[in-house]
Amino acid sequence: MVWEKAQIVAFTRIEIVARVPSESGVFAIMEQDQCLLVADTWNLKARLLDLANLLDGERQLSILYEPCPDDQRDVRKAAVLNKLGQSAATGQPPDRILPGLNLRDSLTPSA
Repeated sequence: MVWEKAQIVAFTRIEIVARVPSESGVFAIMEQDQCLLVADTWNLKARLLDLANLLDGERQLSILYEPCPDDQRDVRKAAVLNKLGQSAATGQPPDRILPGLNLRDSLTPSA
């Protein structure tokens, strides 16, 4: 199994505020069964609220997240990416980058 103790919530500001902790962890943004983004952060709630401000609200997205200690985030994110067979996207436009996020190609605007 890719995720060890993941929680799943709808990707809405209300769900993020109500159900996501302000803890260090790893998360994924999902569209149905497709993983659009895998990232780690020192504050899940704050990072997901920042990201919610960048994405349009018309897509039906969900969040999988796992709280984990700060010193284990990089290892845990790498393990999730490895199990998913994915690597971090490259060529992200500078105005769309948030520190600590690796946007997948499907979230990066096409030229």
